[in-house]
Amino acid sequence: MTGPRSICFYTPSTDPSGMGAHVLDLIAAFAGTVDVSLMARELPRTQWLLDRAGELGAETVPLPSPRHPRFGPVVTGFLSARPADVFHCHVGTGSEDWDGVRLARSAGCPVVVQTQHLPYLLSSPRRRHAYFRAIAPVDRLIAVSAGLRRTYERIGVPSGSFTTVPNGIAPLVQRLPRAEARQALGLEADQPVVLTVGRLTHMKAQWQLLDAVPDLLARFPRLAVVLLGDGPLREALVEQAGSLGVASAVRFAGHRSDARQLLAAADVFALPSRCEGMPLAALEAMEAGLPVVATRVVGSEEVVVDGVTGALVPFGRPAELGAALARLLADPALRRRQGAAARRRYLAGFTRDRMAQETAAVFAELLRTAARPALTGSPA
Repeated sequence: MTGPRSICFYTPSTDPSGMGAHVLDLIAAFAGTVDVSLMARELPRTQWLLDRAGELGAETVPLPSPRHPRFGPVVTGFLSARPADVFHCHVGTGSEDWDGVRLARSAGCPVVVQTQHLPYLLSSPRRRHAYFRAIAPVDRLIAVSAGLRRTYERIGVPSGSFTTVPNGIAPLVQRLPRAEARQALGLEADQPVVLTVGRLTHMKAQWQLLDAVPDLLARFPRLAVVLLGDGPLREALVEQAGSLGVASAVRFAGHRSDARQLLAAADVFALPSRCEGMPLAALEAMEAGLPVVATRVVGSEEVVVDGVTGALVPFGRPAELGAALARLLADPALRRRQGAAARRRYLAGFTRDRMAQETAAVFAELLRTAARPALTGSPA
C-alpha cells in the first residue's frame, strides 16, 4: 500500500477555531480520492466543523465528552465498523486528549498520527508526564512549525518522533471588492484601516494592538482598527478601548464567517499574539496580498519576513507594534510592495496543496513500514 484508502480525522477540542479550519482543509484535499471521516465533540461550538466536514464529503461522528461512558464505545464502534488506515488526531498541546489515540490503537488502526497545533509552554511536571503517556500510542507527531517542534524537543520528545509540516491554506475562490468589504464593515472608502482576525483571548493578545491606537490616532486621525472575532476578552477589550479614549476608532465586528472576504477592507494586517503554532490568520492575510505586522513569537516568525512581507516586533511592546503599523500606513508604495511579497511567499510555501502532499507523504511512509516505532522519549 503506498497511501491510505481511509483516514479518520479526530479532534477532542471543545473550541477548534483555527485547528478546525486546518482539519477542513485536509478533508477537502483528501476527499474524493480517499474515504474520509471526522470525529469531533458534539457541542454548539463544534457543530460548524461537523457540518462543514459533512458538506465536503466526510462521514461525521459527533462525540460525547471523553468522561462520558458512551465515548469509548462510540469511537471503537465506528472504527470497528469502518476501519481506517490512518487515525489523524489534531490537538493543541496534546494535554486535552487522553483517550482518542489509545482507543484508535486498540481498535486496530495501523497508523496513528497526531498533529500539534500549539507550542508546549506548560510548566507542570505532572502535565508533562501525562503528555508523554498520551503520545505513547502515536506513530508520528506532526508539528505545524519548526519553532513549535523545538518546544517539544526541549521537554524530551525525540527529534525523530516529529515531522514538520507547515500550515497551508486554500486560495480564496471569490474575492470581495475593496469598496464592498469596507461598506460591509461600515468603513469609509478612503480612511486608513488596520485589521486583525482571531478569537479575543489572552493568547491572541489584542490588548497590545489597542494600546498602540492612541499614538496611531495622533498621526492618522481617521484611522479605523477592526477586530474580527469574538471570545472571552471582548468585554475587557471594549472597556480598554473606552479607557484609552479610542472607542470611536475601534470596531468590534464579532465573529464573521466571511472574515477572509473582509480582509479586502484592510490596508495592513496586525497579529499581536502572545504565542502561535503557525497562524492561519497571517497566511490568509498574505494570500490576500496584505503586509502583516506580527509579534516575534513561535510560528509567526516563520511566516512573516521582517522588512519584506511586513514587520516583526517584540511581544509586549505596543509602541513598537504601533510604529511598525505607522510606517506602513504612511507609505502606500511600501504597503503595495510588501503586500505583493507576502502573496508571493504564500504561493511559494503555504498552500493547502503543499500541506496535503507533505501530510500524505507521512501517511505513506508509515503505512509502508507497518511496524510502529515507539515514541520512547521521557520528560526532560
